[in-house]
Amino acid sequence: MKSFVCNNESARLEALRQYQILDTPPEEAFDDLAFLAAQICNTPIALINLIDANRQWFKAKVGLNLQEMPRNKGFDSICMESGEVLIIPDTLADKRFATNPLVTSAEFAVRFYAGVPLLAPGGEAIGTLCIVDRVPHQISPQQLEALQTLSRVVVRQLEIRRNSVELATVKQEYNQAREALQQSESTLSSFFNSSPMMMGIAELVDNEILHISDNPATAKFFGLTPEAMQNRLARNMGATDKRVSQWIRCYRQAEHSQSPVKFEYSYDTPQGEIWISATVSTIAVSSGSRPQFAYIAEDITERKQVEQKICEQAALLDIVSDAIAVQDLSNKILLWNKSAEKLYGWKSEEAIGKQSDDLLSIESLTQHLEICQTVLKNGFWQGELHKSSKSGKKLIVESRWTLIKDEHFQAKLILVVDTDITQIKQLEKQFFHAQRMESIGTLASGIAHDLNNLLSPILMSVHLLKAKSCDQQINQMLSIIESNAKRGADLVKQVLSFARGIEGDVQGQTATRQHTVLQLKHLILEMRQIISQTFPKSIAVYTEIQEELLPICADSTQLHQVLINLCLNARDAMLTGGTLTISAENIWIDETYASMHIEATVGAYIIVTVADTGFGISKEILDRIFEPFFTTKELGKGTGLGLSTVMAIIKEHGGFITVSSYVGKGTEFKVYLPAVNQVPTQSLEDIEIPIGSGECILVVDDETAIQEITKTSLENYNYTAITASDGMEALAIYAQYKDKISAAIIDMMMSKMDGATTIRTLQNINPLLPIIAVSGLLTSEQVPIDKTAEYTAFLPKPYTTQELLKTLNAVISH
Repeated sequence: MKSFVCNNESARLEALRQYQILDTPPEEAFDDLAFLAAQICNTPIALINLIDANRQWFKAKVGLNLQEMPRNKGFDSICMESGEVLIIPDTLADKRFATNPLVTSAEFAVRFYAGVPLLAPGGEAIGTLCIVDRVPHQISPQQLEALQTLSRVVVRQLEIRRNSVELATVKQEYNQAREALQQSESTLSSFFNSSPMMMGIAELVDNEILHISDNPATAKFFGLTPEAMQNRLARNMGATDKRVSQWIRCYRQAEHSQSPVKFEYSYDTPQGEIWISATVSTIAVSSGSRPQFAYIAEDITERKQVEQKICEQAALLDIVSDAIAVQDLSNKILLWNKSAEKLYGWKSEEAIGKQSDDLLSIESLTQHLEICQTVLKNGFWQGELHKSSKSGKKLIVESRWTLIKDEHFQAKLILVVDTDITQIKQLEKQFFHAQRMESIGTLASGIAHDLNNLLSPILMSVHLLKAKSCDQQINQMLSIIESNAKRGADLVKQVLSFARGIEGDVQGQTATRQHTVLQLKHLILEMRQIISQTFPKSIAVYTEIQEELLPICADSTQLHQVLINLCLNARDAMLTGGTLTISAENIWIDETYASMHIEATVGAYIIVTVADTGFGISKEILDRIFEPFFTTKELGKGTGLGLSTVMAIIKEHGGFITVSSYVGKGTEFKVYLPAVNQVPTQSLEDIEIPIGSGECILVVDDETAIQEITKTSLENYNYTAITASDGMEALAIYAQYKDKISAAIIDMMMSKMDGATTIRTLQNINPLLPIIAVSGLLTSEQVPIDKTAEYTAFLPKPYTTQELLKTLNAVISH
């Protein structure tokens, strides 16, 4: 019967290699089997041949000195691959094998071969047991049966050998594991007994804790020995019912979650309050046993005292008005006080752990590196820095950096104290600008005087020469001279007007021109008529004049010059057409507005607004437009004196001018002129300013000062107010009082949640909620509100109480 043979080569090789026998030294058991095969079959050669992928390797051999030979040489591969006994009585008589190299070579001269395949338990043929002779030979059935029996014995010997190797390996691994376990147990025991931390194993017994094993640190804490604590209940060792219940809850929580549970608690002793930090975890036990737990506890009283001290010191830091931060030498923030939160908009939990140069967006990275190097070298640095807040607001701070060293006098930390000087710098800028204008005004006055002295005789001489000359060509040249001289005279008039305005403002001189009480409405209507007749038809002109506009005391010619200059600039900014709007209205400037603008005083004013939809003015140019002789127009198309003259005239009239512009959207000039005979009494303000009816207004602004002044102003005019510091707080307040709140005043630039997001969220909750969006940075075009809705409005900062109440009354009434 043919035996089952696995023909899969990879499986066969895997079966062979599992025995790990290839290239091993000779072994007596296998040598004896080969010798026995040669003796039984009476042949000079016998082999136990294991066939690898490319070679035949002889584990045992009789009568042959070779250790291996190529797989494709000889008859063993044929026998193995067939899986059956192969007998060749005379190789030369068999045409299949007569030309085989083992037959024809003088070295081997094989004439007889008989081989039996070696079959692994899985049926894989891994080699052969064969006998060879150099003369023809016959094999009896008894010899063949014996040879087959020996092949099975060879395979069993391979199995025995493999099992012995595996057993030795297992034994070695066991010994290694036992040694490792003993070492681990020794290490754990040493750690358990020497650890300063309290640790042990406990069981839950009903409503009690049974201590199974505790280390010396735990025993010392309880005033006992580890042996005395063994198998004792917690209450028997002095633990209170409250403390036992707390530990049991934590044990149960660890059992339920199958994860460690950490907790802290304190208790009073005669020596004072002691704090303990403990961690408990469950231990896997066999079913039916009581649950066991491991615990680790340590005395953290000293740490708590340090934390308390740090909190007290941090509280002191929070009182100061300066922004204080502590950072390590890699610029990672470790401390961030309340003033830093207020100044930069980043909460403490947001700032701590972050890189200071990333968080505050210091303008020059090179400068930051130089500062750090200076602090490390000298221990201190002080100077001005330009930084940015969370909302993107540009800040100027007076910054002081101090190096903090450790107990070994090594550099450890850097203390940074920042004082916000942004507003001071802005006021300085206005002051320096005023000084510069004063100096230029003095210079311009002198130049204008000299130019007048030069131009006057020229103009008079031209007139005389033209009267005497009959030559047409000469008269034409005189006309050119006269025209250019008149142009120069007009330029001198602008210079004189500018100089007169500056000097009068600075030195307190009385204006040389006669000021009369007049109604600005007539000047605006006259200007509209001039513009309509002279400006391109592609520019639409609109006027908006408040009824009962207050009168002003002014020089009509000078105000006409102001309006024409502003309108001409607007025309030049709308080369392809657009809209020019001139408006005038009454306004009362209160202390709130006056405190936010250096040139404003409390009182009644007229605002004249000239707005265009032109290409706008960039921020870099906006700061210089009022400087004399500064122009962005082409050579020959502008003197650069128009706006400086406008400012001089307005200052001469006791007023001031502001400008706002957005590139691609347009520019808006606001001229503020004092109204006459308008010292408002309380009754007049009550009549002029709309009064509330007890409505509740939600005021959302991250500036505390603006919150308070707005709230106070509203309450003075019969409103109630609720304040919020950011969008998140505002939403929470509105959700709680939405039936009470009648309108919301929302700043657009805030931390956490900006005004735009806050407005959208509130409108999702209540689409009809009246909302006033306010901002000192944005224009109305940038505010995400419905411009056509009557219950929404935009109010630019700074605003007066009158402006606020008027806008609020408008959105609520609709």
